Amino acid sequence: MRAMGAGRWFVMVVFVSQGALIGLMGGLLGAAAGYFVLLTFPGRESLGPGQSGLPIDISQGAYGLAIFLTTLGAIIASILPARAAARLDPITAIGQ
Repeated sequence: MRAMGAGRWFVMVVFVSQGALIGLMGGLLGAAAGYFVLLTFPGRESLGPGQSGLPIDISQGAYGLAIFLTTLGAIIASILPARAAARLDPITAIGQ
C-alpha cells in the first residue's frame, strides 16, 4: 500500500481495522458456540446421588462483555504489527 502512495497512518488504520474485524467475528462465533453448548448441558439437574449440577446462567451481558473484550484484545494485538508494516520501506518490502 505504501508503494502505491498510501500514508503510514492509513496503513496502520487498515491493519488495525482488519484485526478488529477478525476479533469481532471470532467473538461472535465463540459466543454463539458457547450459547449452543450451554443449551445442551443439563443445567441444574442432578448428576448423581449427592451431586448437584452446575448452575448455568445464560446472561446477555456476559456475552456482550466477552465479544467486546475479544474485539479489544484483537485491536491491541494488531497495533504492533500495524506499526511495523507502516514503518516498512516499500522498496525493501518489494525486494524481499
